[in-house]
Amino acid sequence: MVTESIRPPPESELVWQFFDARRDGFFLDVGANEPQKGSQTWVLEERGWRGILIEPQAKLCERLRQARPRAQVFQVACGAPGAPPEMPLFTAESPGHSGLVKNLVDAATTYIGTEIVKVMTLDAILAEAGNPRSILSRWTLKGRNLTCSSASTCNGIGPNCLLMEDHLYDLKAHRYLGRAGYRLAKRTGLNNWYVPKESSFGPTSFAERYRLWKKVWANTPLRKMRVFFERRKAGREHSE
Repeated sequence: MVTESIRPPPESELVWQFFDARRDGFFLDVGANEPQKGSQTWVLEERGWRGILIEPQAKLCERLRQARPRAQVFQVACGAPGAPPEMPLFTAESPGHSGLVKNLVDAATTYIGTEIVKVMTLDAILAEAGNPRSILSRWTLKGRNLTCSSASTCNGIGPNCLLMEDHLYDLKAHRYLGRAGYRLAKRTGLNNWYVPKESSFGPTSFAERYRLWKKVWANTPLRKMRVFFERRKAGREHSE
């Protein structure tokens, strides 16, 4: 008899399950990118949630405004306090690799252009959005390369779940979030799941706990060394 393998639900469904299928919540997506493809917040919006989408790339912002009617879209890059009000955004062949800093994700990234984008802190964006923290207490935040300003804001608001894209080239963001009152509870794909330290959410088995430990703590030093040499090699090739 042939039995079908049971596949785990996609990441967006896991987020939905984390919130016990609630239909009243608030999300904030930093680096929203495509409206639906690869989005962890689209499922939430589709099922009644409201939120904020932050995306600096003009073309992607237009798509977000058309496809995500329950969310406020901010065409800005999220930056730390003291950052210039405008900065060049390096657009990549793969939109997810675009950023204010080149080769942050991959040393072999191919860039196809540059656009000047507005830069705001997360606090300023929330203020412009009407300070939703005052009316919504159960929410989630998802972001790429969140700044210290973002983490500080999260600690002030108290999101129930924080998904951060982290390629684990170092543990700076992880340590910062620990000091801000969060702990790492899960990892799916490239996203680390952080929850308040008092939350009971976490690995459901010893095997999952071991995989999380190995991916984050055991392998990061080796990954950091590999990335150092890759970027060094790429730098030499660009200078030739």
